[in-house]
Amino acid sequence: MVRVTVDPLTRVVGPLRLDTEVDENGIITEARSSNMIFRGFERIYRGQDPRDSILLSQRICGVCPVAHSIAAVNALDDLYGVAGSVPKDALVARNINHGLNTISNHLLHFYILWGPDLANPAYGNVLSTFGNLGSSVWKEFLGRFAPISYKIDGEAIPPGSSYVGVIPMKKILHDAGAVIGGKMPHQTVMYPGGVTNNPTASDVQTMSSIMSEVVDFLNATSIGIPFEEWVGNTYMASSPKKAADFFIEHLHELTERSLRTNDLSRSNGWGDLELYSALGSELIGEKILGLPISLKHDKMSGYNDLSKIGFLSYGDFYNVEHEGYEPTSPAGDRFQTSGFMTSSLEYHKFDSDKVTESVKHSFYDDYEGDKHPYEGVTEPFTDPDRIDYQDFSAEKYTWSKAPRYEGIPCEVGPFSRLLIMKEPLVTGLVQLFQDNGYSPFNSFTRMIARMQELFIITNEVIQWITTDLDPNGRFRVDVDMSAAEDSRGMGICEAPRGALGHWVITDNDAKVANYQIVTPSAWNLSPRDSEGVPGPLEHALIGSTISAVDNWLGVDFSNPTGILHVGRSYDPCITCAVHTIDLTGKNPPGMVRLL
Repeated sequence: MVRVTVDPLTRVVGPLRLDTEVDENGIITEARSSNMIFRGFERIYRGQDPRDSILLSQRICGVCPVAHSIAAVNALDDLYGVAGSVPKDALVARNINHGLNTISNHLLHFYILWGPDLANPAYGNVLSTFGNLGSSVWKEFLGRFAPISYKIDGEAIPPGSSYVGVIPMKKILHDAGAVIGGKMPHQTVMYPGGVTNNPTASDVQTMSSIMSEVVDFLNATSIGIPFEEWVGNTYMASSPKKAADFFIEHLHELTERSLRTNDLSRSNGWGDLELYSALGSELIGEKILGLPISLKHDKMSGYNDLSKIGFLSYGDFYNVEHEGYEPTSPAGDRFQTSGFMTSSLEYHKFDSDKVTESVKHSFYDDYEGDKHPYEGVTEPFTDPDRIDYQDFSAEKYTWSKAPRYEGIPCEVGPFSRLLIMKEPLVTGLVQLFQDNGYSPFNSFTRMIARMQELFIITNEVIQWITTDLDPNGRFRVDVDMSAAEDSRGMGICEAPRGALGHWVITDNDAKVANYQIVTPSAWNLSPRDSEGVPGPLEHALIGSTISAVDNWLGVDFSNPTGILHVGRSYDPCITCAVHTIDLTGKNPPGMVRLL
């Protein structure tokens, strides 16, 4: 047995430590996920005006601040009793704002954080054993996904065309976010009862123009067919089977066209998504398309005990066909519906009362069992002798709490959202994997879902901007400030990485008495819970191979691509935990300065 530790896992947001034990066959047999920084925001909020949470919470994460502002404003809508009367155009404006940030995040993850893994030299070593086709595939991976300042065996590698190409997209999407949100990041427009900014016709024109540039990028880089054709035949397909059939037939056409010449270039129709779709999966690449090799990402993170995993979505993006919304997010109330799905694909309606957290293995003072966020306690413990990263039996090993839904660890994020909303392509692929004896829960389907959601949200944001948003509409309602006395509110939404919830309780001075935040990465990177059950990432690592392509060239402990791929496939965001230690000792407790 060999101990393999990755600390920190790079190209994620914040420091994540992954400890594993690997057997002589290169199979991971034990895994532990450690979030290495402390999020003190729950303590900062105490005694503050609850309205400050909208601005404060955006400092939790610089990548998805809009999602935190949406969750915070939803909690305040509920607290002040105005959720049911938020005007339709305010809901549209919030959707646009949130959608722009989601698109930006998905592009960041696929191209900057995760994509460079495809240029790992381990793949070059494997692909070189497959002749001209292998060399051609490696050339495409390297030419598209190599990061900046990259070397292999001492030789400088130019940055990939897709890697470089997505950077301007990040900038213009931030520009669009500033148009609708006042500034970006750390926007100023969210407010209980609506938004404080009335978008103008000029704003609409600016955002429309930027979205046209985003679609042009997707057409030129991500897919080899027009955006509308892809969306029309997958997301808008009349059934999951038709969506999956289109997906496979499209890849068949590309493969047949390219195998004779070993030409997998963009000019021959291979967008980034098609390239990964054909080469990333053993089932699709080798079994269905007949390719001699694949990366076998569909054999990673298959959850070996399906009784101990579920899939959760709080629901996201307001229904803009009417004013107001229901804070509990009942099924069908939002564009992406809420729900819980078992590993046997059994759907259940979402019930926020079933969300709890455990701290048995976290760096917080112990409490018995699990607590609902309204009852949550965030008190850092002060006994370093209980921390031992070398001992897998040690109780305390992370700053993350362990969220559970009715006691079950849940994967959250694009795959769960699209599975629960029955999106045709993802649903069709899940069925395809099951029909062929493969687990549908794996790193490959997780990445395909993220890219598919990128297309879906892009399509919807364009609709919200060009059709649903009325600059002459109504954008806010009055708020009765006395409603904040001895009150409470829940704000739930979907951050790009998954289910995000804010829970607030106020005292008789209308100040915050308790505020609890449960982030997507707390769900996905969860430690063991009070029953000793591992979280989704820990669970997914166990049973995966440590080296590239299912240990194709043997076991290489120095380049654990299995850990890198599985870990990054969840798009971890440890920055949702932020240091609050005052090293100067000069500031009184609770003093906050916004930058």
